[in-house]
Amino acid sequence: MTQPLMTLAQEAPAVSVNDDALEIIEVTSRKKVESLNRIPVAVSAFSDTMIEQQGFQSIDDIARFSSGLSFSKAFGRATERPVIRGMGNVLAGIQFGVESGAAYFIDGNYYSGDVQSLDMSDVARVEVVKGPQSALYGRNSYSGAINFITKGPDHGDFTGNVKLNLAQDAERTASAYISGPLNDWLAASLSVRDYQVDGDDNWRNIVTDDIVGGEDTRSVSVVLDAAPSDKLGVRFRFQSQEDRDETRPFFLTPTSENNCAPGYRSLSSWAASGSENNFQYFCGEIKNQPIALNDKADADGIPNEVSGVPINSFLPSGSTFFGTPYDTADGTAYDGVGRDLIISSLAVDYETDAGYSMSLALGYRDDDISTGSDGDNSSVNYTFAPGQEAFFANTSRQETKDQTVELTLQSPEGKLQWMAGAFYYDQDRDSFDLTFEDAKVGIFQDNSTVTNKAVYASIDYQFSDKLDGTFEARWAEEEKTVTEFDPDGLMTFEADGSWNNFTPRATLNYRYDDSTIFYGIVAQGVKPGGINGSAGADTGKPTYEQEEITTFELGIKSSALNDVYATVSMFYNDVSDVQLTTPLNVPSGNVTSVATSQGEGEVFGVEVDINAQFNENLSGRFTYALADTKFTKGCDDFQWSLTSGGGVLTPGTTTGTDFRDDFGITTPASCSIDGNAFPLSSKHQASAFLEYITPITGELEAFFNVDASYESKKYVQVHNLAYVPSAIIMGARMGVNGENWRVSLYARNLTDEDAPILTSRWLGIPYFTFSSLNTAPDGADNGSPRAFFSAARRGRQVGIDMSYRF
Repeated sequence: MTQPLMTLAQEAPAVSVNDDALEIIEVTSRKKVESLNRIPVAVSAFSDTMIEQQGFQSIDDIARFSSGLSFSKAFGRATERPVIRGMGNVLAGIQFGVESGAAYFIDGNYYSGDVQSLDMSDVARVEVVKGPQSALYGRNSYSGAINFITKGPDHGDFTGNVKLNLAQDAERTASAYISGPLNDWLAASLSVRDYQVDGDDNWRNIVTDDIVGGEDTRSVSVVLDAAPSDKLGVRFRFQSQEDRDETRPFFLTPTSENNCAPGYRSLSSWAASGSENNFQYFCGEIKNQPIALNDKADADGIPNEVSGVPINSFLPSGSTFFGTPYDTADGTAYDGVGRDLIISSLAVDYETDAGYSMSLALGYRDDDISTGSDGDNSSVNYTFAPGQEAFFANTSRQETKDQTVELTLQSPEGKLQWMAGAFYYDQDRDSFDLTFEDAKVGIFQDNSTVTNKAVYASIDYQFSDKLDGTFEARWAEEEKTVTEFDPDGLMTFEADGSWNNFTPRATLNYRYDDSTIFYGIVAQGVKPGGINGSAGADTGKPTYEQEEITTFELGIKSSALNDVYATVSMFYNDVSDVQLTTPLNVPSGNVTSVATSQGEGEVFGVEVDINAQFNENLSGRFTYALADTKFTKGCDDFQWSLTSGGGVLTPGTTTGTDFRDDFGITTPASCSIDGNAFPLSSKHQASAFLEYITPITGELEAFFNVDASYESKKYVQVHNLAYVPSAIIMGARMGVNGENWRVSLYARNLTDEDAPILTSRWLGIPYFTFSSLNTAPDGADNGSPRAFFSAARRGRQVGIDMSYRF
């Protein structure tokens, strides 16, 4: 029976030829079962054995060992922005409709939520499919797709396991899984998990004297798998999950540390600061700073002064108009991440007597998430009246409901094979502002919707015993709406937009011999366009266009060397209508930027994956990825400010007001970002894993493994001035395997790497023209001076894992 990706959790297991051979993983990356070493697509795949072997906890760990995938826990367990092959977006997940370009799937169903808290012990396999997958996978798979295939029940025997993990930072995880037949044609499985961890000891908030960063998840999933005949299969999965995370460990690099690009958008233009620092930006490596957040009342009632914001600067002196910069009361109505999540899916597969297969896949998500943080990310607590939230308190709630429907028809296997399908996706989201008066439900702010309709097809033709070709294509139409409301429930803004696209993909696959294939791919992908809301409409930027990519890729997969399997791919991406972040010159609340399509770029890359079985005891896996990104065209508003001494770019042009003479700047003013690297992406990634297994006695064996991953620096923005430094993460594990049990001691982040996870360009609060005197001349950029906020990295953890299988 030819089955699609949606129902192949158990039908495509990872298998080994024998105990000493390399593990051969069966994948479903082209919506049919194929061996990883024979599929003409760049895929990083991880079986449940590998996941347990290395103690993977989330996609963060998957990314460390996937060539070409970069993931940063920039906003805790929310607002995820995976980056594949250097393609990302600064506003992804922050502004409605802006996508990262790398799509998640759970059991083949498109999933637009966050996955960090997904129970990895309930995952049978993870496939990271690289390069544009818009033709087969559809929406937002512009740079690639990440598919989590969950475990399903065993129709033959009752099986199960229990696992317990204990580690430093009071981490404790308990999980259980049971599976078995209910009758001759129906089987079921149940998985439960409880996970808790406190914050790192170094994450002590100097304002409240509390440690922040704790996480808490409880989840349960049920799978029913029915096979009433050899022609019909039905799979239903239901998952319920609750996340309750504490204040996230953010810290600020304040405006006072800016050290480059002199100009008027600097502290020196704000009389209340008393500062002579006229630098507009920070150049160089972002380093750790104390965590100082107003998530509760100040512990001692004494303000913790931020350099550049004097405690007494807001006394009546003519330099400020109103406001208290250091209110010592709680500044936020909600802190951390709270999520109540329900996911369900239904897949029905039927094969006709003639060998044709039909499948129907339904997916549903109900995601109620509250997030909150001290939006200035410092001890500044800027309020206008006692008892109010701080001006930049970032506290909100979203209710999101997603539905997906996919219908697929496939031909029998043969020299000519084809597949055709239709896809429908609908999302409805309500957003609320959380306040001290209503911190649970919130004040209704806006409603947004996304609808995506598509048809797709693929044809696979075998030209000879050695050569075959595949052509895939998808036509899709996406519609979006945004409706905004005032606190009284009156509509204040309404907009809609529609985008359509055609995305083809062609593959040639040449089988040199039984152990080696060569392949070539030409593919196009699309990242959705969208609406910038009232903030964009008011500044002449109401929408942004879809971003498009054309990829050319060559690859080789070979197991010609005994006990070594290697994959090498080279690719070139040509990118147009790059969606850039454009700051708005208005002193509004949390919305300070919108997305605009104004750039072009290119990426040249190489990816290497090697699996080796050195002898019967020693095995290893190694990866390397190069993603050399570069803008080939682009004009950025703030780039002009940085190079012109704080001038303002004239809309629709490449020039603007120029104040270089005031600061002795002799280099040309320009808005051009040509030649700069894409933000958020690292140029180099590498990883290594080695494991040694040796018998002890009888059924007992000892194992020892070590791993390391490297990721080079990541620029914060298109200016390529501030960056997060490179990071090397190491781990080690040793233990004993019995016939049906396993115990291991492990260390994560063995060398205590402390490089910040990721940094975002931010603002120097409380400096806004409506509240404080700005001395910049007419025509200069008088926006709030730039600062940067970052997420801290968890330090070394030592722990113990125990599991029992039955």
